[in-house]
Amino acid sequence: MIHYYTNREISEKLGINLARWKRWSRSFLPPDPLGGMQSGYARQYVFEDLFKVFLGGHLLSHLKLPVPDSQQVLADLSPWLKKNGFFDLNGANGIGLEKAAQSDGYRIYFSPLSPVGAKGGSGFRYLIRKTVGTQSEASATFHQIMETYEETIIHSDVPDGIVFLQDSSVRMINLTALFAVLLEKLRH
Repeated sequence: MIHYYTNREISEKLGINLARWKRWSRSFLPPDPLGGMQSGYARQYVFEDLFKVFLGGHLLSHLKLPVPDSQQVLADLSPWLKKNGFFDLNGANGIGLEKAAQSDGYRIYFSPLSPVGAKGGSGFRYLIRKTVGTQSEASATFHQIMETYEETIIHSDVPDGIVFLQDSSVRMINLTALFAVLLEKLRH
């Protein structure tokens, strides 16, 4: 069964000001075909739209990106997010909150493309890292953690994540944690 959410319900569950949520919604979603100020219908959200607005709002309020840049990031990442199950209410690849709570998380790193390197109008390049393994080793003098990553690079020709992360303008979204927060708040 598909669950639809209203602006007021989302605002209350997520603890986000209603006017702010509506503003984010207008910024990141196309106009509501049924709605409008005078139609008498409240906008209803499926989980995919809800997550887009929530992620876009995170880009605006926490990472302080302007609206056009936030829209570009969402447009660039939407195919990957859909392919990897983040637009599914049951969670990434159908596993839900249990998957989101695991330590093997997704982190998205992004930075602006230099004007010379801009391809196809995209203003950003992306590195998506999934932690696939962690080993911890401790001794009396140090604590060492070794992580193994699976990397996906979008809109960039850098050979690997190490080179990508050397850029001083890189920003990060802890996608798994953000997804888990959203699911947790919606379930209560």
